[in-house]
Amino acid sequence: MKKVLFIGLGHMGTALVKGILKNPNNGIKVFGYDAIKEVQEKAVKNIKGLNSLNDISDIETKNIDFIVIGTRPIDVEPLCSKIDQLNINGKTIICMANAVTIDTVQNCFKQNENVMVIRMMPNMNASIQKSVTALATKNASNEKMNFVTKMFELCGIVENVSEENFGTLTAISGCSPSYIISFYKAMTDYAISNGFEKEQAFRIIEEAIIGSVINASKSEVSLRSIVDQICVPNGSTIEGQKVLDNKEFENIIKEALKAAEKKAVS
Repeated sequence: MKKVLFIGLGHMGTALVKGILKNPNNGIKVFGYDAIKEVQEKAVKNIKGLNSLNDISDIETKNIDFIVIGTRPIDVEPLCSKIDQLNINGKTIICMANAVTIDTVQNCFKQNENVMVIRMMPNMNASIQKSVTALATKNASNEKMNFVTKMFELCGIVENVSEENFGTLTAISGCSPSYIISFYKAMTDYAISNGFEKEQAFRIIEEAIIGSVINASKSEVSLRSIVDQICVPNGSTIEGQKVLDNKEFENIIKEALKAAEKKAVS
């Protein structure tokens, strides 16, 4: 049984842990550690199957195989330097801190030069096993990558992405749930303000969004062609679409993605 430690039990770390532990036959022993002990205690209490790690030095004594770093970017280098004081040669470091490169992590390990480093970017939907998780590496073996891939497939789909594309990936996957939920909120707010009960509004609009995306992804024509087909002349849809086009809705979304990508690589 492989032992995996999650350092940082905030929203993203706990979402991944929940996704992995939903399958009781995963063959993984999951540990959690957070510098804020109240956060760690709450996570261990609320997530069945999550084991507590009392101190960073226990990485060595517990023989942890994979270390997933989910701290703030500013904390990554000091943390890795501290871990480097232990004997962890041959172990695998998985870093999901935004804008922290593989080389940045690798260069922290002076005493354990054989550490393998994987960069990852999940999204918040891991807790319901619908995450898109991207992975990139320069030195992890196929065996290690296969294990990490299968582990995070318990949380959704996994994509291998070149590190050069991680900025764009962060924008379109890691950040996009916020923008998508903002769109969802606007629609549900409108429905509720016009007399719909919240639960019914959520149900209708959820199905409309999910169905539309699936339908469009399976179409053999361009996405704009689908829009034009839906917008029957003199119909209701085209009137709303005119507003979106006049206010350059697509460009607004692209500007949001561009801003997120810029931050992800800085």
